[in-house]
Amino acid sequence: MSSKRFWTAVKALATLGMVGVVLWKVPLREVGSRLAQLGPMDIALLVLVTVAQVGTGVVRWWRLLRRLGERVPFTSLFGDTLVGLLYNMFLPTAVGGDVVRAWRASKRVTRAHCAWSTSLYERLAGLVAMALSGALAATVAVGTLVRVPSSVRGLSLGLAVVLVVLFFAASTPFRMLVRLLERRIPAAAVGELAGIVEDLEGGLATAGARTEALGWSLLYQALGVVFVLVGARALGAPGHTVAIVVGVPLVHILSMIPVTLGGHGLREGLFVGVLGELGVAPEVALGLAAQWLMSSLGFALAGGVVVLLRREGT
Repeated sequence: MSSKRFWTAVKALATLGMVGVVLWKVPLREVGSRLAQLGPMDIALLVLVTVAQVGTGVVRWWRLLRRLGERVPFTSLFGDTLVGLLYNMFLPTAVGGDVVRAWRASKRVTRAHCAWSTSLYERLAGLVAMALSGALAATVAVGTLVRVPSSVRGLSLGLAVVLVVLFFAASTPFRMLVRLLERRIPAAAVGELAGIVEDLEGGLATAGARTEALGWSLLYQALGVVFVLVGARALGAPGHTVAIVVGVPLVHILSMIPVTLGGHGLREGLFVGVLGELGVAPEVALGLAAQWLMSSLGFALAGGVVVLLRREGT
């Protein structure tokens, strides 16, 4: 416990430090001027796109559960997803919310391991789609007006290759873990891990499951890019399509590195740093990060409402 508290404190300090650096380097008055341009229609459109994106992610999860024979109400999974977004706002890791939503969903299915395997699988599918779209855009952008630095292009391609390998070999680390722990932990726990392996090598390993998961993930990623494009136009900075398509996936993947609480500070720094390398002005990049943060906060508050309603038994 003392070790966990120590590292949580370190991440909290890192969060404050990164936020401080970003605020020091970016002219806040210009950021405020950009955000002040947001009108009611801009805000409504941003909310609509975010709702569509979150809904697409829930459909992806719901469909994967159906492929494993589990019938869970869509609305219940939507609520679990909102609660996961709530926990993602402040947990030390970027996947803490996924653990929470999978744990909640495990109580709704007939086989608990299905909730865990599908949550892991759809997260990997989402990362693969994100990395592939960014890498493709970085490659296609060669020779255009937007100069993509070789470092950004190489990182995008490298992440795409690694994530594709993980997607098609998702069961391997769990199979190794089962063999390692089968004599050290209770049989029930090993059974859950074995169930995850069975799902990842069975119903989720079919061509249909992989194609559908990637299809929903590409749509999810496209909606995320649309959100940032709409946000850039609302900030009075249109014309950064290539930079956003290349940079935003890279920002979201790198912001999962668990060095700050909930990725705060790191994500804003990456928005400014990565998009800056692609020609986006610092105040615009930070304004885009602020829009993303406010959108996440809104859905996190909705997740808080779900938790309160559940406690009241309604």
